[in-house]
Amino acid sequence: MNEAEGRKELSFFEHAAELRFRLLRMVGYVAGAMVLTWVLRTPMLDILRLPAEIGARLAGLEDLPFRIFEPAAGFILLMQIALVAGIIIASPLIFMELWLFIEPALERHEKRYIIWLLPGATGLFIGGVVFCYYISPRAFAFFFQINQSIGVDVELTLQPYLYFLLRLLLVFGLAFELPLVLMFLGFVGIINSGHMVNWWKYAVVAIFVIAAIATPTTDPVTMLFMAGPLVLLYGLSIGLVRLVEKRPPATAEDEDILPPPYDELIGHPEDGDQ
Repeated sequence: MNEAEGRKELSFFEHAAELRFRLLRMVGYVAGAMVLTWVLRTPMLDILRLPAEIGARLAGLEDLPFRIFEPAAGFILLMQIALVAGIIIASPLIFMELWLFIEPALERHEKRYIIWLLPGATGLFIGGVVFCYYISPRAFAFFFQINQSIGVDVELTLQPYLYFLLRLLLVFGLAFELPLVLMFLGFVGIINSGHMVNWWKYAVVAIFVIAAIATPTTDPVTMLFMAGPLVLLYGLSIGLVRLVEKRPPATAEDEDILPPPYDELIGHPEDGDQ
């Protein structure tokens, strides 16, 4: 019995039940990671305040006060920090559950390529989060300098600041999955590297539109911070798609330009004996 015959075809409801099972496990992973991050909530809050504090120093500010104006705002902020940090920490297990959901539908030779998506997806997601955290002080410094130039004292309300930063970290992490998404589309034959090269102008416009929608603010600086790396990742994806894309079968036109078979070049041995 071959591999295709050994796989069981699932009905729609069986697929839905399997998806529900995987989603519940993902929620469990995030909840477990939230418990860990809640224990570390104070040092994590200090880590998240650091980009704004570094940005303030880069802008020449000696002090950057944070304000909270609502009684429950501090507790809500700590819950948000635990949730986002839990998602980041649990991301390898989340991607593993996604892999286990799609793995039964793949052929053996397909699994050989797709299995590399698991560490790749985790690495790109965490890489996007780290990249966002690394560049955010420079973005804050730019905004602080603009505020100072119009004579405004720079102060931050902690709740909107952390909402902005946490959302930006998640958006960058998800956006950095672009190469894997394009590789998967190339692997299943929806796109190929030739299409991507021909469509690069439209892709750049689409990237800027998506960056404008996905970023928490409407300013062009934040949009450029996201769109720039995505354009570079799109260029990298062209080479990655070329590695995994399905080759089209040879056509009659291709066969016309091929050299004739070897036996036609030298003649059949029996032709010389006649």
